[in-house]
Amino acid sequence: MPSLREKYGDYIKPSSNPFLKKQPLVGTGATAVIRLVKHKRNGTILAVKEFKKRDKKESERDYHKRMGNEFCISKTVSNQPHRHIVTTFDLVTDEKDRYCTVMEYCDGGDLYDLIRDRPNMTKDESACLFKQLLLGIQQLHQLGIAHRDIKPENLVLTRRGGTLKITDFGVADVVQSCFESKPRPCRKWCGSEPFWSPEMWTLKDEHSCYDGRALDVWSAAVTYFCIRQQQLPFGASFYHGCVGGKKVSLNGVSPGSPYSVSSQAMDGGDFDYGKYLKQRQQSTSSSSGVGCDCFQGFADQERECLAGMLDPDPLSRWTVDQVLASPWMQATTVCDDNGVLPNGWQHTHCTPSHKKH
Repeated sequence: MPSLREKYGDYIKPSSNPFLKKQPLVGTGATAVIRLVKHKRNGTILAVKEFKKRDKKESERDYHKRMGNEFCISKTVSNQPHRHIVTTFDLVTDEKDRYCTVMEYCDGGDLYDLIRDRPNMTKDESACLFKQLLLGIQQLHQLGIAHRDIKPENLVLTRRGGTLKITDFGVADVVQSCFESKPRPCRKWCGSEPFWSPEMWTLKDEHSCYDGRALDVWSAAVTYFCIRQQQLPFGASFYHGCVGGKKVSLNGVSPGSPYSVSSQAMDGGDFDYGKYLKQRQQSTSSSSGVGCDCFQGFADQERECLAGMLDPDPLSRWTVDQVLASPWMQATTVCDDNGVLPNGWQHTHCTPSHKKH
């Protein structure tokens, strides 16, 4: 395997972006850090995802399998480049023999930064970002891939126009290859609990199954709440109402599994989610859940779409294709890579710190 230094060059400090000049890294996470490299042949600034050393609890075989799986999925996606998915170019090793993924660098920060710094985006700008996210998810699902960790921190932006791109395929899963006629279920829980769909909390062990694409749709809806309201709709998507923990049998249930955690929650789960479930059950609307309290402040078409995405039943939950075909999304116009709309107006999907420079 080629080395990063031989093929691309040495790491550089992100001093070209004044917003990041005091930070030694572009980003850091549980399994990797993000650095920058300037391609020694063409001068292009690229992002390098440098994977941390193997945890002692993980076997060498599993570590290599995990690294290879993430690269193969992200590279497969990149073979059909999409405007709203970060392009992955290469897998190399650094001077310490650590795996590194070389990919497109989006220098506009991530969606979490944008939500924090620009809490008063217009409804049109919010809807534009949401549609960009949905278009990226649609591409992944058409390629037979479930991301399984959609959240603001995994959505990056370009600095020029604030184009949104999905990144981080660390827990992505292939649910349908080109040789398979039907999709297969995902196993093993992963991702971020505040963005979990209800069925995730029912998983009893690593063999329990769920639809990863349905999870992506739920997570995308939760992300939209973060954009529009700067908060999550629920703390967690389960509620059994038994303070002190639900009295259930845990025979055959893996300790620490979502089912084990949710069934023994001392507070009974999330009260707001319990209220949401009750309101959906009582709803007489043609689109169950449209009138729920959590949708207050949203327009009618927004409420209908979000109610379909936040259907507690994954079998009847809207698919990403249904969401994009909704009247709200059909009426939503996406700006170009400079933030310009067809009518000449402009969106600003950048934090003030990034746009200033």
